[in-house]
Amino acid sequence: MGRVAAIDYGLKRIGIALSDKDKKIALPVCLVEGGKKAAQNITMALPMKEVELILIGLPLLMNGKKGDMAHLVEKFAQDLETVGGVPILLWDERLSSKHADSMLKEISLNRKERSAKIDMMAATLLLQSYLDSIV
Repeated sequence: MGRVAAIDYGLKRIGIALSDKDKKIALPVCLVEGGKKAAQNITMALPMKEVELILIGLPLLMNGKKGDMAHLVEKFAQDLETVGGVPILLWDERLSSKHADSMLKEISLNRKERSAKIDMMAATLLLQSYLDSIV
């Protein structure tokens, strides 16, 4: 029984979360650097032998259409699937970063502390929404 990983993709920073072995709980893992080596950075950060699926947040516009960032995410997903050898599922992530930011505000983190954790929290929320949907 493998785990599910989730990626909150960004050009500079990428948040990573990983499920428990029972696929019930999403746990934050880390942040990795984006850019040209993003796919390699992710595969180095995850226990790839345990991962059976990687979710990547697809940033759709509020009207449900794909914008420029969604197209970049689709291209990145293809690259990651090639490098990691694990199936990829794109998952609607509309408002996940806003939700993560509001949760971090509730625990009284300042703006700098929130910005350092928001991508990892967004990946965790994304993963938990997926895990809840497969129950």
